Amino acid sequence: MEGGDQRGMIIPLAQLVKAKRPRLRRLVLRPIEPTASQAADLAAIYFRTVRIWESNRARIVEAYSRANAATNDGMVRDDVSWLEAVLQAIVGEVDVELSGFQGLFTGWANQMVQWHTRRIVQNLKYAGNVDLASELFSHAGNTVADALARNASLVRNVSDETRAKIADIVFRGVQGRIPAREVAKEIAAATGIARKRALRIASDQAVKLSAALDRQRMRDLGFTSFEWRHSGKLHYRDWHKARNGKVFSLDDPKLRGDMPGDLPFCGCKAMATMELPE
Repeated sequence: MEGGDQRGMIIPLAQLVKAKRPRLRRLVLRPIEPTASQAADLAAIYFRTVRIWESNRARIVEAYSRANAATNDGMVRDDVSWLEAVLQAIVGEVDVELSGFQGLFTGWANQMVQWHTRRIVQNLKYAGNVDLASELFSHAGNTVADALARNASLVRNVSDETRAKIADIVFRGVQGRIPAREVAKEIAAATGIARKRALRIASDQAVKLSAALDRQRMRDLGFTSFEWRHSGKLHYRDWHKARNGKVFSLDDPKLRGDMPGDLPFCGCKAMATMELPE
C-alpha cells in the first residue's frame, strides 16, 4: 500500500492554531461528507461482477431450456448437469473479474484519501488559520487495507447471493416445468436486486471509509474528542439520535464498534473538537 500508514505522526495543532489565533478557545472542524459521485464510482466497480450475471442471462435460459426439453417420445429430460456446468462456468468468469478488484478498489480508495486530506487542509485553514498541506500525508495504508478486505468480501457476497438466487430459480423451474420466458423474467429480477444491493453497499462503504479517515486524521492532529452529529435519516437508530450534539472521547470504550459511520448504513459523523489552552 503506497506510502504506508502515518498513525504515529502527531501534529502539534493546538500550538499552531494558538500562534495564529490567540483568542480562539475551541477548535471545531466541520464533518466531511463523501460525495454521491464517489459512491457512484465505487458502485461502478461493484457492478462489474453483477454485469457478468446480467450478460449471461440468455446463456442460462438456453441451458435451462435444454434441461427442460422434451425428448422425441414426449418424456421430459432433466439435463441438469449441463445447467450446473453453465452456472459454474459463469462463477469462473466472476472469479476472474474479482481478481482485479483489489487494484480497482485501491485506486478508488487512494483518490478518496487524497480528496479527504485536501478537505481537512481546507477546514484547518478556515477554522484555525493554519496551512498543513505539507505536513499532512495523503496516504492511509492501514485504513485502506482494512477497507479493501471488507469490500472484497462484500463484492464476492453480492455475486454469491446472485448465483444462489439464480440457481434456485432455474432448478425450481426444472422441477415445476416453468416456461423459460417466466424463468428469464425471474433471473432479470434477481440481477436487478443485485444491482440495487451493490449500489446501497457502495454508498455505505464510501461513508465508512470517510468516517475511518476522519478518525485517523483526528488522531494525527492531536484531537481526543468529537461531537456526535446525527445523520438526520428517516430511519435512524434511537441511541444515535440521542447522542446528537454530545461530546465523546475518541477512545470511549462504550463506542467501540459503534462510532459514527460504523454500523450498517449509519450516516452519522464525528465533528472534531479541541479545547485550546488559554
